[in-house]
Amino acid sequence: MYQLAIDKFGAFSRYTLEHAATGNKFEIVPEKGANLLQLAFQGKPVLDGYSTPEELDLAKWGKSAVLFPFPNRLDRGVYEWQGKSYQFPLNNAATENAIHGFVRTEAFYVVKIELAQTYATLECRFDYDGSREYYPFPFSLHLQFRIQDNQQFTVQASCTNHHTGPIPVGFGWHPYFKLDEKADQHSLRLPNCSLVHITDRMIPTGARELYTAFARKKQLADAFLDNCFFAEKDGNYKMELSGSLGTLQVSASAAQFPFFQVFTPPHRESIALEPMSCNVDAFNNGDGLYILHPNAIWKGNMIIKFK
Repeated sequence: MYQLAIDKFGAFSRYTLEHAATGNKFEIVPEKGANLLQLAFQGKPVLDGYSTPEELDLAKWGKSAVLFPFPNRLDRGVYEWQGKSYQFPLNNAATENAIHGFVRTEAFYVVKIELAQTYATLECRFDYDGSREYYPFPFSLHLQFRIQDNQQFTVQASCTNHHTGPIPVGFGWHPYFKLDEKADQHSLRLPNCSLVHITDRMIPTGARELYTAFARKKQLADAFLDNCFFAEKDGNYKMELSGSLGTLQVSASAAQFPFFQVFTPPHRESIALEPMSCNVDAFNNGDGLYILHPNAIWKGNMIIKFK
């Protein structure tokens, strides 16, 4: 049977849902962007998350961040919508762009916890009133995190538009995985995909090309990746990562998450595999951008499978 423990994690509460007999568990801080601190299967931690409240406050590298209302970068933070121009804060100094929206710092509240013999679920929600001038569109974002005894973890997101008109939305999630001591020791396989060409400020040029470097699983070694890819096949696709702890697959529907980002941070301690519902700078190029009408709901889910 899964059990729930709640303790203090700095200024926030940490929720731990764990099955002592199987060693499956996840730890999450809903009040700080619904940030997933840890995920373990069979007692093996597979996530490179924040281990202290101080690290969570600094939020370096955006570990396990929920990316909404857009993932990745927005060119100089500027976009136009319904004939008006808006300016997001430039929070990515290296490229002079806005990055990852704003909900990763917001307080979600827990709406449901379910503890069963073979699974556990935590659901949380963030209600936004439209008070930011750069995104004056009220919405509710609902997240469900579920761990199962078949070594599967699911993240499901749904957004409801409470604005009087249509709004632009994009969603992504930013987990870093660690199955070995260093990123170089991992092996990676990517699905059939195309590389999104970008400028030196990491904004898409509009060009794509077939990418086959990791079409077959091979060791990452000293390869550096900070790239967006487009999934070329319909249906579900899988990114596969292996290390001494085992193998995990991150899968998503190409209809819901046609793009994904792969990032090997400079510290070379883990690898980020990030499904995204739209391309980089989608508020401007419209590539994969979802237009959510009043009272309508967007939904998407992604699955982590460990073996």
